[in-house]
Amino acid sequence: MTNKPHDSLFKSVFQNPENAAAELRHVLAPDHVSAIDWATLTLEPGSYIDDKLADQHSDLLFSANARTSGERVLVYVLFEHRSSPEPRMALRLLSYMVRIWERFADANKDAPLPLILPAVLAHAPGGWRVPTRFSSLFSPSLGELATHVLPDFAYAVDDLQRTNDADLRRRTIARQARLALWLMRDARDSALLLRRLAFWQDELESLARMPGGRRALTPLLRYITLVAPQLQLEQIRAILKERAPTAESITMTIAEQLRAEGMAKGKAEGKLEGKVESLVLVLESRGIRVEAHVRDRLSAMATHELDVLLVRAASGESLGDLLEK
Repeated sequence: MTNKPHDSLFKSVFQNPENAAAELRHVLAPDHVSAIDWATLTLEPGSYIDDKLADQHSDLLFSANARTSGERVLVYVLFEHRSSPEPRMALRLLSYMVRIWERFADANKDAPLPLILPAVLAHAPGGWRVPTRFSSLFSPSLGELATHVLPDFAYAVDDLQRTNDADLRRRTIARQARLALWLMRDARDSALLLRRLAFWQDELESLARMPGGRRALTPLLRYITLVAPQLQLEQIRAILKERAPTAESITMTIAEQLRAEGMAKGKAEGKLEGKVESLVLVLESRGIRVEAHVRDRLSAMATHELDVLLVRAASGESLGDLLEK
């Protein structure tokens, strides 16, 4: 089971270059859209977000040819799934863009740096109400002082909270991607998700019945089962049962799989906790005090490492010696 359902859905759907191209053609400025050969869009490896912010952002980097020069252009997409928009998102994007340029420079010593087009996919409640131009983060009174030294760029935003159901359904984008955008927008609000489900259930059923539909629908329904409480999940299934029976049956299967995964995870965690307690008991019976930070270190170990420590605990003269071996 994943503890990052937003990240998982975003990447499973939009790492597909066709889905990403359709989304980017919608969100980027028209002159940027016309300048890129979208048939050449390619997913690039790596993530550039800070580890401590991984629960708030997800990212994908693509490259494509410019239509006129044929040079590669980078398109950086950040999915922002915090509960509120980040006022200095332009600054954060700049730091990620610098990392991309640094990695490129390391691999291409003498080549000119590639152009990066940044875009943000956002579903913060209340909509995106923060500056999208980097220079907006500075005092306007700087005037001429900033003219020749201030780097500047603007990023595009697909603000899902300002997009209604009818607008989403009119988008020229694959059905799976369209449904993913709807779920990213609404799934965190239980009551809203249930109200909007009637509008989208025919799309879910149509996707389920397409060739390869089950594979395409699975990450969407998995996302619902991960973010929806159990009672709500039963209500969702009841709504789907009449008009979207194929989607409902897949939802039931996924829910059962998640319950099984949860039980397996619980058993594994219980087994790990038991080994830690056994090791602590052995150590304390020998007069070795186990401080809280040491217990935390033990809890972070794999079960096979704890098995080794249990064997060594009988002869180790101190806890420090034990953990250093």
